Amino acid sequence: ILIIDENVHAGGQLLRKTPQKTSGLSKFDPDMMKSKGFALARKITRMENHGQQEQSIDRLCQAEVLGIFSDRRLLIYKGNAQSRNHTDTRQILEVQAEHLILATGARERFLPFKGWTLPGVMSLGAAQILMKSYGILPARHTLIAGTSPLQMALSAEILENKSRVTALLDENPIIKKMAFAPLIKDHCPKLMEGAFYTARMTLARTPVLHGIRITEAMGRDRLKSVVATKTTSKGDLIAGTEIVYPANALVVGYGFAPNIELPIQAGCDIEYQKDKGGWVVRVDETMQSSLRDVYAIGEITGIAGAKKSFVEGELAAMSILDKLGKNNHKNPKNGFKENIRKLNTLRRLQTDYAKFLNYLCRVPTSAYRAIPDATIICRCEDITMGNIKKSIFQGFNTAGSLKKACRCGMGRCQGRTCGPVIFDIIAALTQKSPDRIGSSLSRAPVKNVAIKAFLNP
Repeated sequence: ILIIDENVHAGGQLLRKTPQKTSGLSKFDPDMMKSKGFALARKITRMENHGQQEQSIDRLCQAEVLGIFSDRRLLIYKGNAQSRNHTDTRQILEVQAEHLILATGARERFLPFKGWTLPGVMSLGAAQILMKSYGILPARHTLIAGTSPLQMALSAEILENKSRVTALLDENPIIKKMAFAPLIKDHCPKLMEGAFYTARMTLARTPVLHGIRITEAMGRDRLKSVVATKTTSKGDLIAGTEIVYPANALVVGYGFAPNIELPIQAGCDIEYQKDKGGWVVRVDETMQSSLRDVYAIGEITGIAGAKKSFVEGELAAMSILDKLGKNNHKNPKNGFKENIRKLNTLRRLQTDYAKFLNYLCRVPTSAYRAIPDATIICRCEDITMGNIKKSIFQGFNTAGSLKKACRCGMGRCQGRTCGPVIFDIIAALTQKSPDRIGSSLSRAPVKNVAIKAFLNP
């Protein structure tokens, strides 16, 4: 088994911080997913260091898969650091897998507004990375906004670290959150989590406002203040309701989009599912994709969080073990088919929660139509909303043709930031179906890498 991880520690954003003796919020873990994750990470480390040959696990940390080719061949970039003797250790590796499990996670969605490129404006994930990996708060006074449920968690974490949250501006009206009511009996830990964060913010007297959207970030060299505007129940802006908030940092989040670039390169079939967060990899009940021996798990099969990823990991592992002849088919109560059935039942419960989660994060199409023409959409190439509108009205109204027409998504981030936004803008302006708009193509390398890395012996 070879694990390839872009991060220093296993577990992605959920386990970004090394487990320590903690108290208060850091100790709060209602559904035990963090605890399970850290336990798995410790187990893998022990097997990596002391496992027998038949149970060995190899791990490449701070390694990026640049491309996937036929027969499950992976091009990997390992390094980004120097050894103690200052020798450059960066290198390109090629690996061929008998079975391949893709767990490439997700990235955040954005709703661009005037001034969103100012220093001090950041995503929820960026703020979490600052705090978890580097022990740095976003600012002394942080304003949090958007539609993501992670707003509450971040607010509570900032308060736990003795800083101040100016306000939490939730774009969703309270009535929209009532859609969670039918799910309470199967997802009680989520309710407990929400209640905990709400109590923490109430004790800190942090204002929580609903039905309000960020429309402008103001400042010359860095963020100074933020303009927010109230919205109708349908998500339209209400003229004359603007409120100005002073802020040293603005943290925004609008849900997540699956990272499907590598599955696309591998040749996996994808489909657009609004309830799952957009374009996802199509899989069967064992998590196998349209390609034999290539599996997809976690957020790339639908945005839903840690529990679904955990269950899907077990499903993929059991499927591979079955192909290797290591599953029990004789015992009907503990056989392969029965375990697959139980795990798929658990997966369906998480999929039901995913529908609510992605419904909550969804931005109304009117919000994309209301983006001012001067607002930058593609930050890498300085492409504005006006540039995109012009190209769309000229007939470049698919993801691929728009990219060729005005270079949006062709910069350093390769469309990771602007790609989902541009898709939603095309849908809002043209009302075309997702299949007619299409997803962006993906080619190797999917991440930036220095040319000299290919030249090292």
